[in-house]
Amino acid sequence: MLPLQSKPHARTKDSTKHISLRVPDHVVLALESDSARLGIPVNSVTNSVLKRWANWDRHMRTLETVMVPKQMIHMLISNTDEKSIYDLADGIFPFFQELVILMKGKYDLKRCIETLEDYMQTTGMISDHKVEGQVHIFTVRHRMGRYWSVFIKAVLRRLFTEFVPDRKIEYEMQENIISVRVQLGSDWDEHDY
Repeated sequence: MLPLQSKPHARTKDSTKHISLRVPDHVVLALESDSARLGIPVNSVTNSVLKRWANWDRHMRTLETVMVPKQMIHMLISNTDEKSIYDLADGIFPFFQELVILMKGKYDLKRCIETLEDYMQTTGMISDHKVEGQVHIFTVRHRMGRYWSVFIKAVLRRLFTEFVPDRKIEYEMQENIISVRVQLGSDWDEHDY
């Protein structure tokens, strides 16, 4: 059996540019407070906020999205059945396709997986990507209950069926975590396009 290797999510280091900004005092205080609490420099906190805006938030208005608490989503889907969740996943798929094209410039499996990773990072879900030989293992820990695992499974099943229909896909679901195993090749990398 081949050893599991974590697939790094870090992209190459971006070049930087020095700029000066005028920032309201209360924003500076919030940045400094979070910086001290997290034990990281104010510059890192500020860059994190700006990267989130550049990579995610600036597209949300164009796509007419609203922020919804996780608890609300959990409440909406927890009183339904699996078929309804699959129907919901199918219904939002045109939106997801638009999102990927808007954010990444093209719609393919690599960009879809990267967009999902960006979404999980933005919303505080924990994701992991490991490689075992030719098999890629994607794991998501979401803390939103069994039906959110079913929803993630439905979305991933649709993606893999569309882009790699001949591959065997294995899903393992628990209450707050889902793991997907799919053979994509040892050199497949969602950040390499």
